[in-house]
Amino acid sequence: MVTIVGIGPGNKKFITPYALEKIKKADVLVGGRRHLKEFEDIDCEKIVINASTDYQSIMSREGNIVILASGEPSLYGITEVILKYVDKSQLEIIPGISSIQYMCAKLKITMNDLTVVSLHGRNEDLVKKVKENKKVAIFTDNTHTPQFIAALLKEGNLHDRKIHVGENLSYDIERIYSFTVEELLNCNKKFDLNVVVITCGNT
Repeated sequence: MVTIVGIGPGNKKFITPYALEKIKKADVLVGGRRHLKEFEDIDCEKIVINASTDYQSIMSREGNIVILASGEPSLYGITEVILKYVDKSQLEIIPGISSIQYMCAKLKITMNDLTVVSLHGRNEDLVKKVKENKKVAIFTDNTHTPQFIAALLKEGNLHDRKIHVGENLSYDIERIYSFTVEELLNCNKKFDLNVVVITCGNT
């Protein structure tokens, strides 16, 4: 049996009890190095995911295979990859709290009219999305940084938007910043692990 477990935005206190129960029963625990480090006390085989991971080989192993996923595994997460190798009848997905959910809660804004975009290893017409929606949440990466996003908004003449950057969310070193487009363009900070939420007006 293969189980994909959403482990939340980072801090272990946001993992659901059921997800933790599944992790403790794993025969094989699969995840990023940062994920696996959180579960060094679990006595089982551990496999680090990287660019050359042979998922077919992992999925064919015996026992309980548990895959650790940041946030919500079905929201631009690893579920899309695993479904290529595992029949749905042999797969369980345990949802987790996404960093987007967490960020919106911190900003005290609703998600009713929120559009989610991933620039994490992907390309999207972000300017079009921002023009069409009052709230846009973005998964970033080392190329598509908060400053990169601000530059796109400036080029798209979207100067009235506010850009919120959530860094190291849920950890003790968490920081949440709010910028105008120009303020972020002039910010030289290299942000650590982060997500961005763009809002319109004073939101």
